[in-house]
Amino acid sequence: MVYPKKDRLTALYPDMSEFMIHRKVLRQCGGDLENSVESRTTEQSSEGDTIDILKEVTTRTRIGSSRVNFKTRFNKSWKDSVDKNPKENLKNIKYKSADEIRKCHICQSTTHLAHACPRKGKINEVEIEKELNV
Repeated sequence: MVYPKKDRLTALYPDMSEFMIHRKVLRQCGGDLENSVESRTTEQSSEGDTIDILKEVTTRTRIGSSRVNFKTRFNKSWKDSVDKNPKENLKNIKYKSADEIRKCHICQSTTHLAHACPRKGKINEVEIEKELNV
């Protein structure tokens, strides 16, 4: 037979007040819930008042409600849509046209980008020579 925490505490500590029993039970609930309930109750509050405060705190703060892991939810829906119709998914792929292919802005080559261009240094040398010749 399973006894609630309150019953076990009253059996162990018969002289303990009801307020202290509530405090001991709250300490096992966790920091946020414990602090919010302790700040709203007094030593004269009854068990019913404490339960009402607990309900109010849990509904306002959504403590104890299950949270949806959005990352897994969205990944799951994406995988389902991809796996259902693989032929239709291939039709929806957009291929880059010749204008959209990435090119080096210095030499217009498609093998590299401007930050790794081998002609970059040569272009600067040519510009310096042109300035000296003028």
